[in-house]
Amino acid sequence: MNVIEPGHIYEVHQLDGDGTPLRITFVNRDGTGGATHEGTQTQEILRVIISLFSVLIDRTNHCDACLPWPGNERIIKAMSEAQRQARLAIVFHEQRVLERLVDKGTLDPALVPFMENGHWQTPRMGVGQVLKALPPEDVGV
Repeated sequence: MNVIEPGHIYEVHQLDGDGTPLRITFVNRDGTGGATHEGTQTQEILRVIISLFSVLIDRTNHCDACLPWPGNERIIKAMSEAQRQARLAIVFHEQRVLERLVDKGTLDPALVPFMENGHWQTPRMGVGQVLKALPPEDVGV
């Protein structure tokens, strides 16, 4: 892995092919460390990692069915826990945004709709459904 622009642009090595590295670019809105540019954000990479852990867990289960090994259970447990930690990392990123919105006065937690159980209302998702993110102007960021 090579750092091209600290905090924003990284290159990772790829196997096979012509040796061209894979570039991961994070959004740079204020020009810190380089010019402003488009890119992704940490939460999106975490979503990819969560999905990749699902693939790896499925692959390990498949390989275990072909050629069992007692250690595969530990591997699956470790990947499941890593997946859980990645989900929590997304929660912590969103907590940071919520705290900043409260500090700016653009979010009043007392006015967020709540469910019958008294907790904040959250989107309900069925299997295969995808929620679209609200544009920044709709959430006051």
